[in-house]
Formats: sequence, structure tokens, C-alpha cells
Amino acid sequence: MRVERGPGRRRGWRALLVAGVVAGAAAGCGSNDDAYVALQKAMASHLTNVDHRPVASVACTPHVHGTMRGDTAHLSCRVVFKDGSSYTAAATIHNQNDGGRHNMPDVYRWDSPPSR
Repeated sequence: MRVERGPGRRRGWRALLVAGVVAGAAAGCGSNDDAYVALQKAMASHLTNVDHRPVASVACTPHVHGTMRGDTAHLSCRVVFKDGSSYTAAATIHNQNDGGRHNMPDVYRWDSPPSR
């Protein structure tokens, strides 16, 4: 996993290479998940299992079905935790297949949740 940090109020972006690999591998095995659904699943899994903040739901818009080679889609995701708190994260889905690279998984990034 790679974590990228940015300035200002946003606490940073989280790149989920591991989740991207899992989602990419699943897509290659016939998964029918749209890109935004795979992002929602990756966010819920990471926030619950790595950040130890159990997630009740994640809803991202727009509903991106897929990205073209080398493109990045920008989404807004509403995360509701099981304790009732919530936040809205700016998120991206980046298609790594460009410049001669093939069969690379999508990379997901999103704003970190606020501190408890």
C-alpha cells in the first residue's frame, strides 16, 4: 500500500494498490462490478479492516462504469460508519493501462476520514 499526502485541510489521499490488485483480478475473472462499485467495496474494506472504523455504507457518484486507458475518473463518496458518523470523500479511479502497460488493475484514492 502507498499513502500520498497533500497540503491543506485534506489529510491526504490513500492509494489502495492492494485493493486495486484484488479488484483488477476479480474484474479479469468475469466480475460484473462497475468501477464505482469496486471503489465502494475497496473503501469499505479498507476503512473497516485497516483503519478499524466499521463502515455501514459507501455511496459514490457519478456511477462510473469503467475508465479508458490512462484516464482518471473523479467521484464523490459518502461514507457512513456504523457508529452513525459520516464524511464525504473526494475519490478517484485511475486506469493504469497506458504507455505499453497492460492488464494493470485500477488504482483507487480517496480523502482520509476526519480524526475521531
